[in-house]
Amino acid sequence: MQQHPALVLAILSLAAGAASYAATGVKLPMHAARAPAAAMVLAEPGTTPRSAQPLLEGFLKHFDGHFDNHEQVATNEEAGLTPRHGGGHEHIHCVVRPVTVLGADAGSAHAIATYYFNGDPSSVFRERLYTFEMLQADKQFGACVRMSIYKLRDSVSARVLADGDVEDIGLSAACDLSDELHVPEADVFWRWAGERFEGHMRTEGITIVSERSGREIIVRDDVQLWADALWVNDRGHDAETGDYVYGNVHGIPYKMSRVPADHWSATGRPAPSDSE
Repeated sequence: MQQHPALVLAILSLAAGAASYAATGVKLPMHAARAPAAAMVLAEPGTTPRSAQPLLEGFLKHFDGHFDNHEQVATNEEAGLTPRHGGGHEHIHCVVRPVTVLGADAGSAHAIATYYFNGDPSSVFRERLYTFEMLQADKQFGACVRMSIYKLRDSVSARVLADGDVEDIGLSAACDLSDELHVPEADVFWRWAGERFEGHMRTEGITIVSERSGREIIVRDDVQLWADALWVNDRGHDAETGDYVYGNVHGIPYKMSRVPADHWSATGRPAPSDSE
């Protein structure tokens, strides 16, 4: 997976992922079949999305914290799958933290998402600022939460990396929600699907220019969110040749489970499943 300005976050069903693996002829270990606990999502009385405010509040509640696909990578290794063309996945750790943006529209909410390789808190490969707003009756998705994506200013990124803290970071709508920083056409629209949130772009894919090669890439994303899992199916192909560029070569999402804040496997801390 290489850096690019597309969104990241997706969660396909476990059955779909298992079917994709089956197509490769690889037999998976039994523990790979564990699915997110859908019943946990918005399970508290009065929080099931029935109107606009609970929908936004429920989404923000679960799209916050640490997520990691350590268990999926272990499963890949047991099955002999390596990242990229080997059919496996890179080890990704994602941290989503709410932030305040001065001067932003009333009713909107914001978060900074930081993505790390190999469960290593020093190995950052992407940072984004997300803006969330409730749409009562979108023409395509109906009642939904729109997530707009912005790149971070260099000075903000440096401060986040240096301090490891996003509180009182001094974000403003004028500086940090500018058109220049907005990733065009990449907004994600999240809907409640009865047991999880599902997110989609307006179109099946968008075309962006690779920051590495300078070539045009078609980016696709499908996203879903449970209370205890965030699965990301961010993938790209060369717009001219159709060749695979990044993501999982079989289109299987990066299955990140919710983990404690001190879960950094590169530092020697065990995965949750190792201590159960």
